[in-house]
Amino acid sequence: MMKKQILFLVSLFFINHLLSQVVPQGFLVNQEVETVTIGTQIWMKYNLDVETYQDGTAIERANLAFTRSVVLPSWCYYNYDIANDNTYGKLYNGYAVNDARNICPIGFRVPTRAEFNTLNTYLGTNAGGKLKEAGLTHWASPNTGATNSSGFTGLPGGYMGDAGSSSNISLQGYFWTSTSAGSTNYIRYLRSGDANFTESTAFVLAGGASVRCIKN
Repeated sequence: MMKKQILFLVSLFFINHLLSQVVPQGFLVNQEVETVTIGTQIWMKYNLDVETYQDGTAIERANLAFTRSVVLPSWCYYNYDIANDNTYGKLYNGYAVNDARNICPIGFRVPTRAEFNTLNTYLGTNAGGKLKEAGLTHWASPNTGATNSSGFTGLPGGYMGDAGSSSNISLQGYFWTSTSAGSTNYIRYLRSGDANFTESTAFVLAGGASVRCIKN
C-alpha cells in the first residue's frame, strides 16, 4: 500500500510539473483562475512572463539591448527595469515568438493573426475597450472606453525598439501574433486614447513586445 501511495504522489508531481509554468505575479497556469473564455477561445489573463521554452531550454535575456544586428530569440524587461515585471510581464522579440520550442506554457501557444481577428470580431464595437483593464491604475488618462467586460485585462506594457529604446508604457499595449507579415509578424495593440484593437505590421522582429497566449 505504501509503495502505491508513493508512486501516486510521484506521478502527481510530474503531471503538475508538465501542466504548470510560472506566469506574471507568480501565478501558475490554472484554467479556473488564470484564464478567461471569450467566445470559443480561452486566453491567458496575464502577459507572458517566462524565461524558458516548453522544453525547459532558457530563453536568452537581452542584457544590453534589442539590436538590429542580433537575431537571437530573447526577452527583456521594459526599459531593462525589473520593477516593470510584476505588472506587465516580459517583452519578447519576434525571434523568440517564432521559435519552434514555443515560449507559451504547456497547452498554450502564441495566437495567430486569424485568432486575434476572431477575438476582435466577436467583441465587435469598441473591442479594445472591452479588452483593456478599466481605470487609471496602469493606463494613462483617458483610457477611452475601457470596461474590461471581456475579462482579458489588457495592460499597456509598451515596447522595446531594436536600438535599445523603450516607449509607451502606460499608453499602449502591443501583442505579437505568430503570423508572418513578410519581414516581421503581425501585431495587435491597445491604446489609452481609443477603444480599438488595432492591427499593425510596424514592428520588426528584433524589437520587443508583450505576448498573450491562447489555449491550444
